[in-house]
Amino acid sequence: MKAAWNGSTRKETLPPDWETAIRPRILKRDGYRCQHIRYDTGRKCGAFANQVDHIHDRDDHRDSNLQSLCQHHHQIKSSSQGGTAAATRRQAAKKRRHPGLLP
Repeated sequence: MKAAWNGSTRKETLPPDWETAIRPRILKRDGYRCQHIRYDTGRKCGAFANQVDHIHDRDDHRDSNLQSLCQHHHQIKSSSQGGTAAATRRQAAKKRRHPGLLP
């Protein structure tokens, strides 16, 4: 198992046929090319893709919500999502008052 998946329950939320049917189908559909739209050119990256990612809702496994990404762009997207989740947790923690400060 890859280190990135250590401690994650994400694989448990994927359909049973993710590795054998869905993932290969999306990679083939996209010609094994990264579908990330570059901000500087407005064009698709086009690098070799070996990852399949959800475009929006991570629990929506329809083909229309899946795209092939190169490792670089998938890592950037995942890191960004992780940072956003951490920031949300920090903001929620700031809103909770310490029990010793309650009236």
